[in-house]
Amino acid sequence: MYPLDSTSRLAGPRARRAGRLNRGGLVALTAALGLTLAACGGGKGTAGAQGTGEPVAGDTLTVAEQQAPPGLNPGTADLGFVDFTMLSYESLFYLSPAGKVEPALAKSWKYVGTGNRELSLTLRSGVKFADGTAVTADAVKASLEYAKKAQGNQAHYLTDATITATGPLALTIKLAKPNPILPTLLTQSYGIGQIISPKGLANTAGLTPTKTSQGAGPYIYQPSDSVAGDHYTYTANPAYYDKAKQHYKKIVIRIVQNGQTAVNAMKTGQIDVYKGDYTSAASAKAAGMSTVGLPVILQGLSLIDREGEVSEPLGDVRVRQAINYAIDRDAVTKALLGSAGTPTVQTVIKGGDGYSADLAKEYPYDPAKAKELLKAAGYADGFELPVLAATFVGFDTMAQAIAGQLAKVGIKVKVTAVTSITSFVENQTNKKYPAVSGGFTEEPMYLEGLDLFMPGSKVFNGFGSTSPELTDLFNKAAAAEPAERAKLDQQMQEYLVKNAWFAPVAFTPVNYYVRPGIGGVQVSAGAPFVSPLAIYATK
Repeated sequence: MYPLDSTSRLAGPRARRAGRLNRGGLVALTAALGLTLAACGGGKGTAGAQGTGEPVAGDTLTVAEQQAPPGLNPGTADLGFVDFTMLSYESLFYLSPAGKVEPALAKSWKYVGTGNRELSLTLRSGVKFADGTAVTADAVKASLEYAKKAQGNQAHYLTDATITATGPLALTIKLAKPNPILPTLLTQSYGIGQIISPKGLANTAGLTPTKTSQGAGPYIYQPSDSVAGDHYTYTANPAYYDKAKQHYKKIVIRIVQNGQTAVNAMKTGQIDVYKGDYTSAASAKAAGMSTVGLPVILQGLSLIDREGEVSEPLGDVRVRQAINYAIDRDAVTKALLGSAGTPTVQTVIKGGDGYSADLAKEYPYDPAKAKELLKAAGYADGFELPVLAATFVGFDTMAQAIAGQLAKVGIKVKVTAVTSITSFVENQTNKKYPAVSGGFTEEPMYLEGLDLFMPGSKVFNGFGSTSPELTDLFNKAAAAEPAERAKLDQQMQEYLVKNAWFAPVAFTPVNYYVRPGIGGVQVSAGAPFVSPLAIYATK
């Protein structure tokens, strides 16, 4: 179905490019892989904040990640590695732990006119890059243009952008198509919004772990005190414009792939925060660590052959609805994920864009209803359904669990599990398999459209499913004001659920394990991943 971060956001950073497929979807796929790995069995993460005591000046913060970045270039960084670049490359905007877009390099901004096609922004005055050169509109324009052309996994968000410096500290970004969340995409959570200095752009090949960073962030990357693949060290930037955001003198990101090793290091104070996997959950809790996380990794079936090209039955909405009624989500979730899973029939989490409490009641477990729908569609005796799965992150196990559920109503699932991400992605797009078991990182509905269900989302919409109604809702939402967009987002989610484009089963959390005395480790529906910039020491 939808894999997340293996180099992206589910499992760690998102999965790599498979050919030249839709980058947003692939990023979401990779992220899902990484995040799912980090989530399963981790216990039901607690949303909100850990350590909310009064902040104090900290000496050294050590954060552990499971995977090392291939480089330190924010213009090409996968989403799963933006933590390594956001410390030293200030972004245009800042996404707070509450999910609110706040000023960073840009002190003010607004959409011009209607339709969310032109963003006007004004930069702070007097801000300098770490090399001493001024942050100007021309410098920001050059960095954005580079990110646009660098063909990283986020470049497609700027593909139709025309960027103009309208003054020494003023820019406009004009878009061919509406984008209601462009400020969010230019925060620290996305590499394209992290601004590279002119000196850095003059030698982008030098944006590596062996060279000093070339940004305007609160910290400066120190290659002499770092070892690529092992640890990455950042020291406070003496020229940074907002000292209140520099919570530590030094921040170190360590690479620790083994969960128990990380927990042991936390016990002795060598690690303060760890994005843990399921193997470390019990020991972290026993060691007195706090857990913060939200269920943002979606697992289940993606019924991608919605016109019945390969599997004729899936072309009938009643059959897809029958599949949803036939899955006992509570039982499957409890059996596979325990308390770490949150059953769902929607592709968004509670509190997220498009979520509906009413929709949450759709598809209660009802095998009799499933059989009734199958009979009405002409499949009273059931049918065979080929399903693609992957051997990583338990996607194949989820597929087998679903197969057991569907067998009870006569649907004979034949699972084919592959062992590589490349093969997994290719087989989602070659129209060989009508359904896929995988994972997807929950996103705002606008991004879900681009990455998951609109015709252009090549990886996760491998058959190119189209719907005039859904496309119309998406286009209207993209151009709408926030209040109206919220209603349209719900209507899109309602379409997906009632037309059974997917058969979701459960969300699993990305968990962060935190030592006592650490604050700022917070998550929300609008910002489900912890930013190291927000972490601080407490009394």
